Amino acid sequence: MLSRGAPHRIRALRRAMTTTPNPATLAAFRRLMRARAALFADDAYALDASRTKLRDEFMQHRGCTDAGEIDELLAGAAEVEDLLRNNVVQGRRQEASGAFKFKVKGASGEDELAHRAE
Repeated sequence: MLSRGAPHRIRALRRAMTTTPNPATLAAFRRLMRARAALFADDAYALDASRTKLRDEFMQHRGCTDAGEIDELLAGAAEVEDLLRNNVVQGRRQEASGAFKFKVKGASGEDELAHRAE
């Protein structure tokens, strides 16, 4: 039988076991999720795969408490966000012409380029 203080100690233990995420870590996670959602807006497979990969990576480092390592991981997240927003291009094959159409974000907005695979 449990003593009177047992439920209180169990609740305290549960609170101690669940860690509250660092606000900077949570912000980085949200920025990455938004970046992948913008990049893969029309691609359900890529959306699902990128969501799973991001979540797995963040969960893998969930228990990290070293400030230096956290800063390093946050810097890596910022690099990945920049890469997703500025360096990744997706193309779609046009059924009628067989050419691939790319949307490229540049200084002048979005441009569409066509490339025929030979």
